[in-house]
Amino acid sequence: MNWNGEKAATFLRVSSKRQEDGNSHEIQENHVKQYCNDIDLNLSRIFRIVESAKRAQTRKKYAAAREQALAEGIQHFVFYMYDRETRNLTDNEANEQLVRDGKLIIHYVSDNKVLHKGSADADFFLRDIQAATNKNFCRNLSTKVIDSQRVKAESGWFPGNIPPLGYVHQKLRDEFGKELKRGTIIVKDPDSKIVRQVQREFELRAQRMPFALIRRQIIAEGFMPPSEISKYYTSGIEKRLKNKFYRGCFVLRGVEYKGKHEIFIPKHIIAAVDRTFGKKNVYRKNVSADNGVFGFGWLKCGNPNCGCHVVYDPKEKAIKKTGERKTFHYYHCTNGKGVHSSLKGLSINEGSIWESLGSSIDEMTIPQSWADGITDALNKTHDKVRAARKQEIEGYKSALLGLHSREDDAYLDFKKGILDELGYKRQIERIRQEQLTLTELLEKSNNDIDDAYLETSKSILELATQLRSLWNDRTPQERLMLIDKVLSNPVLDGKTLRYDYKKPFGVLAKMRRDGIWRPRRDLNPCYRRERAMSWTGLDDGDI
Repeated sequence: MNWNGEKAATFLRVSSKRQEDGNSHEIQENHVKQYCNDIDLNLSRIFRIVESAKRAQTRKKYAAAREQALAEGIQHFVFYMYDRETRNLTDNEANEQLVRDGKLIIHYVSDNKVLHKGSADADFFLRDIQAATNKNFCRNLSTKVIDSQRVKAESGWFPGNIPPLGYVHQKLRDEFGKELKRGTIIVKDPDSKIVRQVQREFELRAQRMPFALIRRQIIAEGFMPPSEISKYYTSGIEKRLKNKFYRGCFVLRGVEYKGKHEIFIPKHIIAAVDRTFGKKNVYRKNVSADNGVFGFGWLKCGNPNCGCHVVYDPKEKAIKKTGERKTFHYYHCTNGKGVHSSLKGLSINEGSIWESLGSSIDEMTIPQSWADGITDALNKTHDKVRAARKQEIEGYKSALLGLHSREDDAYLDFKKGILDELGYKRQIERIRQEQLTLTELLEKSNNDIDDAYLETSKSILELATQLRSLWNDRTPQERLMLIDKVLSNPVLDGKTLRYDYKKPFGVLAKMRRDGIWRPRRDLNPCYRRERAMSWTGLDDGDI
């Protein structure tokens, strides 16, 4: 049939960019062009579409292309195969109605088939069968994919096509090192710059930076090429920071699975980031873009009836002598609850906050001689604890051996008739209960011989001797991270900064104020490990 150069549109559809089933855009286009040339159709529109055809409501690209072609008066729609047109019955019915109304003529290249207003009902019936077959194929394929993904997720590997930024798929290999066609695992991206970008996003958020500032800083540090900056959104940053994948797990269809992929974000950074979510940040129109060092909700008002966030409120003033304009950094309560009748006298400058925090650092910094003396005392106490525990263990072992002998004696008495069966069972039950108690005590004593607390204490002491030097060498953001390790509950009471010391740094500060570190010996000394540990309050990961 010759169509005398009438306009036609072709819809080249693949389900995904990775499609390799012989139906790529290029293959379809070559066949369609040859077909149009053979029957004298003017191929005026070529729509390349990447989307699934199994649900009509999700085919937004196809629907838009179809409407555009019809609006341009194009009557001939050319598809490479039946399943390139549709794999659902809704689109099948919609296009049939257009054909019945004479608005559309459909061409199927691979079958050399044309469907038009005058086509026989048998041709429409054949098309219905194709649509139903394609729909069933999608249904079966979906079931297989879901089962396959579930099995892979249960084995600990992310089953999605696109892993989060910083990770890539790595193909599995056989015993000879040859890549297999199917099967992948998730590994860290070999591009270290991409991995470092993600790490940097987490580090900046751990410093309580808003997403907009994180984006600005990442761009400033050169992680984003100029061509990618316009596509680098704060929403993507937020999504990454909240993604469970970077915490060692992933979610598939509402079920959470533990992943085997490498975690390249340190745990303490993850914990700091997690603490920044769920808190409402307060912004004001007159606040500068950077919100100040302490303007991320780090400080709260100390008035018990208020408790609102403290925000950054810079003031720019001109120096009279030089005419130079200088910015003065102030912070004050947002007064969101209206507790303060006036904010006059309730502002504090940034320098005063740093001065107060620096004083707290000085209070917790102890001389090296003190650290050596405390370490020596801890070592001696620990040796006594270990000796006492070992003595306890030997006593428990001896008692257990005695119970075994009692059990043997009870059995002999039962055999000799000294004990009846009921008396024998009572004796054995009592002995077994004593054995259980002694075994539990033995296990507890063995577990108590542990050097972990001693190492933690030494690490804390090492940190306490270096606090001032660490403070002097760090940036403002890094200083805040250090402060978060040693102080808690910072509040602004008018112009006064108040805070609590975290354990054991409160003890260190008190020792420094008193000028003495060695406590008095109790009248009834006890060398239990719990007393030696009573001054420590941090885990190894907190230091």
